[in-house]
Amino acid sequence: MDENTAEKYLIFTVRNKRYALPSKTISEVAVLEKIFPLPLVPDYVCGIINRYSVPYALIDISTLLHNDPSGAQKVIVLKEHVDKLALLIDDVTDIADLLPEALIKTEQEENSVSNAINAFFEWKGSHVLCLDTGELISRIQQDFEHTGS
Repeated sequence: MDENTAEKYLIFTVRNKRYALPSKTISEVAVLEKIFPLPLVPDYVCGIINRYSVPYALIDISTLLHNDPSGAQKVIVLKEHVDKLALLIDDVTDIADLLPEALIKTEQEENSVSNAINAFFEWKGSHVLCLDTGELISRIQQDFEHTGS
């Protein structure tokens, strides 16, 4: 595999489904500690967590994508240049080096939660869904605007 064109993806599980994020968007994976609740937020926002004196909004991916709250105890903290978000996950399962042609783009529906999934790939006999952080952030911002009005 050509190391120059391959991109690393962190593969993780949420409710027995496999998802992936490009590793360049991830700051760290950590065990969930104290959550500080927030009033008047969408139901998939668990609250705020503190990582090295920086607050991150904790998003329950299971609730956001499937309306099924998770009891997960691990978080993926996104890099600050992406946004100050942390995603609640069940576990990290693997790291994949993928060439761009390994990603199969998905069809997007207007204003659909599925817009947060922009591609998938085959990994060790199963489909892995790629989350689009830009779409996730856009969806969260829209929901906050609707919650505030």
